[in-house]
Amino acid sequence: MSYFWANLGAHLLISLLLLIVFLKAAKNTQQNRWSRGFLYLIPVVLMIILLVQLAVFSIPRVLDTTCVLRSTYHVHTGTIEKINYFKNHITVDGKTFYVNPFDFELNEGDEVVVKYTPYAHYAYSMELAVEDEPES
Repeated sequence: MSYFWANLGAHLLISLLLLIVFLKAAKNTQQNRWSRGFLYLIPVVLMIILLVQLAVFSIPRVLDTTCVLRSTYHVHTGTIEKINYFKNHITVDGKTFYVNPFDFELNEGDEVVVKYTPYAHYAYSMELAVEDEPES
């Protein structure tokens, strides 16, 4: 679970740095310090990048902190369709889950049971699904 907390901290740090750079660019724009006219668009571009960073990465992870602290996860069973090159996210039956790349040892085509957080789809645990054999 330390990977989740490190990931959350990294994304919050990136969001904070983007906000600081945006505020400095907005201040330069207000004081007419840009030497070229197109540079006045820098705050707009930075704000779009910041909003995407917040919406896609930071806010879902912040919302998932309560689920991680209470250990309440959603469960999904399916077949691994695709594993990212860096092994940090996988696709199971069309759903993308973010996993710890240092703790991942499954292959494509494996039937797995995934416990994940509801907003960021961070996979807390992944285990091979056990097929129930009929008794004779």
